Amino acid sequence: MEIVIEVKNLTKIYKSLDFWKRDTYIGIKDINLSIYRGEIFGLLGLNGAGKTTLMKTLLGLLQPTAGSIKILGRSINDTEIRKYIGYMPELPYFPKYLKAYEISEYFADIFNIHNKKQKILQTLELVGLKGNEYKKIKGFSKGMQSRLGMAQALINDPDILFLDEPMSGLDPLGYKEMRDVLINLNKKGKTIFFNSHILSEVEKICDRVAIMHRGHLIEPVKVSWIIKKFKSVESYFVHHVKE
Repeated sequence: MEIVIEVKNLTKIYKSLDFWKRDTYIGIKDINLSIYRGEIFGLLGLNGAGKTTLMKTLLGLLQPTAGSIKILGRSINDTEIRKYIGYMPELPYFPKYLKAYEISEYFADIFNIHNKKQKILQTLELVGLKGNEYKKIKGFSKGMQSRLGMAQALINDPDILFLDEPMSGLDPLGYKEMRDVLINLNKKGKTIFFNSHILSEVEKICDRVAIMHRGHLIEPVKVSWIIKKFKSVESYFVHHVKE
């Protein structure tokens, strides 16, 4: 199987901004991970476990203290690789006075998208915002803002999607709709790497999962194996993070 994300001995240590204290603490330590083309990979963990630190380091938003990262065989420091990546942060923020179409147009222009209008409308429909294209964001619910965050992550038709809590703020119907979006994208060959606290949804769509615990990564395993041995992802998770 083709490896599209390869991480070796990745460590991120934060330093205190207080000059007099000079304290440090570990964000993530000695992470080794391979993600394969076409899989949906779920990263689990308690708040503060290091999930977002890992994702931001993989994206090049944080510089690692040690270790290496390759995306599609290239260093993450190669800026050309960015055009093959889509990223949705946990709390996407957009100026309230703009409209969904205008936000999408901004990101489409960054990537020099051809047939821009058609691509924007298709992407907004895909994430469930059809009919709200020209509505100002100040009138959007949290769930609708999450959908718009997903739209901006998809506008460049990326090979790899990084999603930080993509179902945050969604109601139960929204879970299903977002789940369907991710499954359909995966059927088109997209590789999806996401963090989530919603273990039932992780269980339904992921091929493999791994747990971040106190900055360390517990070895990734197939969801099918978890179900066979632990009955549910929730039971597996509790087994590994309990004190």
